[in-house]
This record gives sequence, structure tokens and C-alpha cells, in this order.
Amino acid sequence: MLQIGHIYEFLYQELFKDLEFWHLFNGVPNTKNISVSDISIFNTISTLPVKIFFYDQEPFIFSITTKYIDIFTWEEKLNSAELIQRYEKNNLPYNISAPPSENILFFKNNPEHANKFKILVISEHSKDLPNNIKLLYYFFHGFAALDWYRGYYALNYNKSIVKQYNYDFISFNRIINNDRSYRIYFVSQLKAQRLLPHGQVSFNVTDNLFDDWQDETADPNSKLSANAKQHIEHHLTNINKLVIDRPELPGNASADIPRGNDAFWHIVTETVFYYDKLHLTEKIFKPIVNKQPFMLLAAPGNLAYLKSYGFKTFDSVIDESYDLIQDNDARIEAVVNQLHWYCNLTPGEKTDVIQQLEPVIQHNFNHFYGEFRHIITRELLDNTKTLFQNMGYDDSHISYDRIYHVLTH
Repeated sequence: MLQIGHIYEFLYQELFKDLEFWHLFNGVPNTKNISVSDISIFNTISTLPVKIFFYDQEPFIFSITTKYIDIFTWEEKLNSAELIQRYEKNNLPYNISAPPSENILFFKNNPEHANKFKILVISEHSKDLPNNIKLLYYFFHGFAALDWYRGYYALNYNKSIVKQYNYDFISFNRIINNDRSYRIYFVSQLKAQRLLPHGQVSFNVTDNLFDDWQDETADPNSKLSANAKQHIEHHLTNINKLVIDRPELPGNASADIPRGNDAFWHIVTETVFYYDKLHLTEKIFKPIVNKQPFMLLAAPGNLAYLKSYGFKTFDSVIDESYDLIQDNDARIEAVVNQLHWYCNLTPGEKTDVIQQLEPVIQHNFNHFYGEFRHIITRELLDNTKTLFQNMGYDDSHISYDRIYHVLTH
């Protein structure tokens, strides 16, 4: 199985070595002063007049990504002669350095390489994507989760599901500003419905000690609705931070699964909530590898998106129509209502629910460590084959069977 830190090197080496290859350093976009220095670029003198940009870890948000796409496509409005002239005069935008003289000579002799066909690699299904670039989809965060959580099989393969739990639920809400501000309304709803004592909840536990929910509700550009702000200001007056087990968490806490937290349900608060995207991260796999049922706070349709990969959910005991609700506040309220129902059951009724959900929980655990890796690997390779076929690229030299074996064993 591939270590996720080597994924770009592996994909370049095995699939895309004939293409000019771009990816963000560590996969994370810079939100300020974006320049070409934020991007790792290699094989500029590629065999094919094609370049590919992996923007596959973060959701494609135009306010952030437009500059990257401008950098990736800056030469589109120039013909080959104009572009070569720009190279020779070192008159290039975005702090792009002129290529060496031997590269310029190559472009002169091979003008089709000066303005290359472009491919954008993403990990989401969305209408909010560039329409002037060929797209290639694969489930990056599925591969990441398989790497990060591979050790939890040994820890949890014989973990008991049917037992008494100290808490009814757990939920991690480390970041609460900007696109994650919906988490403030979620915690406000938990407090209003007196559910906080039933759960382990982290809230506003970041490396930045100066952010608080008041900053978000005071921001006129906040994505929180007026209704949500009013609710928050009424119910969270005495809460600024909630900590589960450590006073501060590291910046990579999103991929961490603290041990020893004894809760049944896991309320997953995903990265994408406000945007019309099918996009899931490693967060959704935390309860799966920890043998927990989950409710999902994400953009509409993402529960069905997860099920399309062979996972099962919990509509045998809860109402999962929340996944269809377009209104952001109502979607949160629907999840909290289901949680309220469970928290107010008698101990015997909770045991009945746990017993009923045990086969689903066990299926998800086994599926994650079994067939899931095969599904996302086939998807990556099939989508790549289709892309190459549409390009007219001869991929007969690529050993797809070998790549499949490496990624699934």
C-alpha cells in the first residue's frame, strides 16, 4: 500500500511521466500572496504537449483557486510565437522564471509544446469547476485514510461494539471560522437541547489562541445566517472553548484519532458544508475505523456519495433525510434532532439500538480494510484510461495490473 506522502511521485512515475506535472507543496494551497513558487513543477520538457495539475486535497473554492488556475493557464491567450518571445525577453507573469535557453530552443523546434493541453486533477464532484480544462477525478482522501489509519485495524479488529458507553456521542470541531463556522451553530444547538453533557465535544481548539466565535458572528461576511447568529449569541454566552482530552491540539489533528474516548455515535463535521460539492475527507473514516456509527454534517448528498463506495449507513434506526436538506440551518437541526432522540432513550433502548447497528458498523470496518481500496484504485485507473483514450494517447506501455497490485496490497 502506498504511503500518501509519496503519491505524486508514484503517480508521475507510473502514469504521467510523459506529461508536465504540477502539484501543490504538501497539497495545501496558500491563501495569500499566491505565486508559482507555491507549486512543484517538473518535467517541463515533456514527451507530450500536455501538463497536469493535481489540486486534489482541498475543495475547489474559486476565491482561493482562481489564482492557481490563472498561473496554470496563463499562456492560453498567446500563440506559440508570442509565448516564445515572452520567454526570450523573460516577460512572464506570477514570478514565473523564463526557461533555460535549451528549453526555449526546444519550444521553437516543437511549437506545439509551448502552449500545452491542460488537465486538472480533483477529488470532488461539483458544478463549480473550470469548464476550459479537462478534469480527472479520484478519491485522494480515501487513499490518505487508508495510509493514515492502516494501524487501527490491529487496534480495533476485536473491539466490542455492544456494551455500555460512558458517552452517547463524540464530535470534533477544532476550527470554527470561515467555511467551518457552521460548527458554531451546531454546538449552539447541542447546548440549547441540553446534549453537551451526553457527549465529548471539542470546540475552537486551535493553535491560534485569539480566535473565538464572537469574531465570526461579528463578521458581516460570515456564512452564518442571521437566525444562526441570533441563536449562537443567546446560547453560547458562557462557552468559548470545549476540550475533550488535551488543552491544545496540533495542526494535524484532523487526521488524529485520540484513544480511550468511550462514545457510541460520532458526529462528523466535514470540511465542506456550505458548497454544493460531493467532497469528503479523512474525517468520515474516523468513526468507521473506530467501529462507531456516525451522523454526517456536510454538504447535501455526501451521505449518498459515501454509500456509493460500498459503505452502509444507519437509516434503520435514524432519519437520514437530513442528507437531502438544502437549507444549512435546517440540515444541522435535523442531525441534532436525531441525536436528541438517541440521547433521551432509556439504557435498555440504547442497548437495543446498539445491537441493531452492530452488523452495519462491522461491515463498514471490514469494507474499509477490504474492498474499499480496490474500488478507489479501479476508479483511479479507469478514469485515467478514459482520459488517455479521449486524448488519443497510446498508454500501452503502462502496466495497469502492476499499479493495481501495488496500490491494493
